[in-house]
Amino acid sequence: MTLLAAAGRFQGRLVLTHRDYLIDLVRTPLLAVVFLLLIRHNDRPDLLAYGLLAPVLMGVWSMAMLISGEVVDSDRWLGTLELQIAAPAGFARVVLSRVWVTTAISLLTVVEVAAVAILGFGIVPDVPHPFVFLMGLLATAVATAGSATLMAALFVATRTARTFQNSLSYPVLLLGGVFTPLDRLPEWTHPIGRLLYLSWSSDLLRDALNTAPVTSAAWRTGAVLGLGLLTGLGGRLLLGRVVRLVRENGTVGLA
Repeated sequence: MTLLAAAGRFQGRLVLTHRDYLIDLVRTPLLAVVFLLLIRHNDRPDLLAYGLLAPVLMGVWSMAMLISGEVVDSDRWLGTLELQIAAPAGFARVVLSRVWVTTAISLLTVVEVAAVAILGFGIVPDVPHPFVFLMGLLATAVATAGSATLMAALFVATRTARTFQNSLSYPVLLLGGVFTPLDRLPEWTHPIGRLLYLSWSSDLLRDALNTAPVTSAAWRTGAVLGLGLLTGLGGRLLLGRVVRLVRENGTVGLA
C-alpha cells in the first residue's frame, strides 16, 4: 500500500504537470457534444446509450494507452528509469501502480459526459441497472489497466512501440464495438472483436443503460475481467523478462 501511494502521488503530479496528458479529459466532453447533437438532430433517442458510452470508452482507452504506455518512455527521457530499475521495489510493481492511478483518473470521463448531458442537453442519464453498470465499469478499468501494462512492457523493449500505440487506438475502438455493436460489423470481424475486452464491456454497459433485463451479466463481466487479466499477466511477464535482458545488456536507457 505504501508503494501504491507513493507511485500514485508521483504519477498524479506527472499527469498534472504535463498538459498533453490531460488532452483526453478535454476532448471527451467535446466528443460527447458531437455524439449527442447527432442523436438529437436525427431524432434518435433510442441511440442515447451509444452517445453516452462512446466518448467515455474512447477517453478511458486513449488516456490509458497514452499515459500508461509512456510511463517507461517518460522515465527514460527524465533519466529516472535506471534508478527505478535499480531500486529495491520491483519495477513491475511500480509500473503497475502507476498504471492503476492513470486508469482511475481516466474514469473522470464518466462524470464529464454526465455533466455535458445534464447541463448542455437537459438529459439526465438513466441507469436502470446500476449494479451491472458499476461492475461493468470497474471490470473495464481492470481490463484497461492490463492492456496498458502490456503497452508499458513494449516501451521498455523497443522505442518503436509508439508506432503501435498511435496506430492501435481507432482499430481497437472500432473492433471493440465502441461506436457500434460488434454484430453490426462484417462477420469476419466478429472473432477478432471478441478477443478484445472492449467488445464485451461496451455491450454490457449499453445493456445496463436499457430498461430490458441484462442477460448473462456475470458471465460477460467475467469475460471482460478474464481478457483484461490475461493481457495484464502477459504484460507483467514480458516486463520482467525485458528488464532482465536490458540489465544484462546494459541498455536500460537505450532500449
